[in-house]
Amino acid sequence: MPKYAISDIHGCGLTFEELLNSIGLNKSDELFILGDYINRMPRSKEVIDKIMYLQQNDYQIHTIQGNHEDMLLDYLDSGNPPSIFTETLDSFGVKKLNQLDNHYIDWFKNLKLYKDDREHIFVHAGLDFSKANPLEDSHNLMWIRGWYETINYKWLGDRKIIHGHEPITKKRIIEMRDQFDKNQVMDIDNGCFKMEQEGMGNLCCLNLDSLELHFQKNIDQINLN
Repeated sequence: MPKYAISDIHGCGLTFEELLNSIGLNKSDELFILGDYINRMPRSKEVIDKIMYLQQNDYQIHTIQGNHEDMLLDYLDSGNPPSIFTETLDSFGVKKLNQLDNHYIDWFKNLKLYKDDREHIFVHAGLDFSKANPLEDSHNLMWIRGWYETINYKWLGDRKIIHGHEPITKKRIIEMRDQFDKNQVMDIDNGCFKMEQEGMGNLCCLNLDSLELHFQKNIDQINLN
């Protein structure tokens, strides 16, 4: 059954729900979510609750850690997380990250840095090919930018890399999809929270079997109450 990939939901809970409805996700499908579930928009808790519900009800959901989850874990013991967490804290109804319920903290701590299924490498940001084994560099898996020129195709073999982290336009995503077999890399972050920027403001889902793209317009911005 189909494999799907989504990245950079950034607190867009209604948009995420609508996108799942549009693809008709069922328990025989696999869904890879490539990190940055939280921050930016107001429904981070709803995003996490939906994913946890799917996981608890036998949906095949693979969750990857993004740089925003990396920051959350870093600031867990801090009394003063940066302002980028304001929407997330409000969503969970807490003042500090360490006030999150333990089952949420455990969920964040158990996120994977990547998933390699021998056909695809699913990762949040990308790979640092200056390293002998790019998959062992945990920081860059979540944070790297501007790495395409260094791709080691001998190391990569027939695998293809799917990632998010760097928002690009819908047009550019379609171009990358059309060149996927040749270039073996694709960014699926359409900047869901960037509604004011031309070509962005959608949550993107890639069907890995058909290479069909689904774009769901951000509906959280117009439903803030």
